Amino acid sequence: MNSVVLPAAPAGVADEAGAPRFGTYQGCVSTANLGQLSGRWQLGFPARVLQHKRWLYTFVATPEVAAFFAVSDLSYTSNAFVLAVDLRDKKVLVDRGYLGLPGPLVKVSDEPAEGLAVSFVGPNGRLSASRPAGDARYHHSVDLMRLLPYPKRELSWQGELLAAGGAPALTVISPVAGGGVVNLTQKWAGMLAFGKLEAAGRSYNLDGGVGGLDYTHGYLARHTAWRWAFACGRLADGTPLGLNLVEGFNEGDETANENALWVGRELFPLPRVHFEFNKADVLDEWKVTCSDGSIDLRFRPIGAHREERDLMLVKSHFVQPVGTWKGSVTVGGRKVDFDQVPGVTEDQDILW
Repeated sequence: MNSVVLPAAPAGVADEAGAPRFGTYQGCVSTANLGQLSGRWQLGFPARVLQHKRWLYTFVATPEVAAFFAVSDLSYTSNAFVLAVDLRDKKVLVDRGYLGLPGPLVKVSDEPAEGLAVSFVGPNGRLSASRPAGDARYHHSVDLMRLLPYPKRELSWQGELLAAGGAPALTVISPVAGGGVVNLTQKWAGMLAFGKLEAAGRSYNLDGGVGGLDYTHGYLARHTAWRWAFACGRLADGTPLGLNLVEGFNEGDETANENALWVGRELFPLPRVHFEFNKADVLDEWKVTCSDGSIDLRFRPIGAHREERDLMLVKSHFVQPVGTWKGSVTVGGRKVDFDQVPGVTEDQDILW
């Protein structure tokens, strides 16, 4: 397959004049510090506090288990969630979500690659991720406790994702419509995974698994909505495979497009897509296609993490099913077949 060669990611979000470097790139920025922006691109107080959002999402799967966790720093509040599912038994092992305060108990650093430092501390959960300078691996740790009727460890996940030797990350810097300003996202799928996960009395070896990351940092619009798909697995011949697709987000400029396929050591940009699903029952089959027919995918959920909140000024509809993908993506004249590839979909509509 012949991939489209994307330009290398810049060092940061802004150019020398303080304007965003809108576009789609391969590789990672050194820093996502929005303080580099200036003029009309920089927000003052209190808009900055209300619109500044950043998060890290981590997904890992083997043929036996799929698990993900996220930590979000929303400036005036924070949240985190964790889900693990047994793929063979089609059983949700753990599903937990947390709301937290801003401040020292949550952190998402400005560095999406080397220097990354992410953490969330709650009354019965600790989540963290890091990639020290000079390290070729992302490290993550998740420990959840059940406090009642007696203290008991609910989940323990110690793992790594290898950032070297495979396909590069995808970085997108996009304008944000509807009162937003700019958003940077780094998506990385098809990464080799390592580690161990214990949940619901079961133990899973993650060595040989495949995973990925979503690091996002931006000044977002008060009303934000999107549909998202992510997948990490292997082809029939064992080649690592990754997928990222979105509808309704990071589409504010024709040069910005986070849809991509990772196959082995290659990264392939993909066209815009359309999602079809049953909003009344998100555990029904999902369908993702594109206008030129090169993407034809079906998703069958096993379970879902849900967050429905109405706090008057802040309202959130968030559902993320986990399951498996089947279908095909055609790139460079080659048809890449998906057969029971673990992944997620997401429907989000939030007023924040």
